[in-house]
Amino acid sequence: MKSRSKFVAAIGVWCLLIVLTPLLVERAPLGSVFLYLFFSPICHQIPERSFFFFGHQLPVCARCTGIYFGALLGSFFAQKKAPPRLFLIAALIPLVLDGGTQLFFRESINVLRLGTGLLAGFAAIFYVYAGLFNSENE
Repeated sequence: MKSRSKFVAAIGVWCLLIVLTPLLVERAPLGSVFLYLFFSPICHQIPERSFFFFGHQLPVCARCTGIYFGALLGSFFAQKKAPPRLFLIAALIPLVLDGGTQLFFRESINVLRLGTGLLAGFAAIFYVYAGLFNSENE
C-alpha cells in the first residue's frame, strides 16, 4: 500500500469510528462506551454542540466532526509540498472568528461549526501530509 493510501485509510478509519459510535449504542453497548471514552480527551462532547445519528450523539462535536471529515476530503488532494502558509491562515480565520465570538458575544450553530471545521480540516491536512511525506523524509 502506498503512503497516500495508508494516510487516507487511517483518516478514513478515524472518521468511520466517529460514525459507527452512535450505531453501536444499541447493538454493541460496550463498544460504544469504549469509543465515547476514547474520543472524550480530544473533544468536550457537549450534546448541544454535537450532531446526533440515529438518535444517538456522535462522539465528537460538530466542529471536530467537520475538522476530521475535512481532513479526510483534503487527504485526497494533499501534496508533498505544502501550499503557502496564507492558505492555512485563510482557512483558519472563519473557525477562529466563529469560536472566538462564541466565547463572549453569541452562540454559534452546529452547521456553522461543521462548516468552519470542514474548511480548517481540509487545509490543515495539507501541512500534515507534507510534513510526513515530503521528499526529505522519504
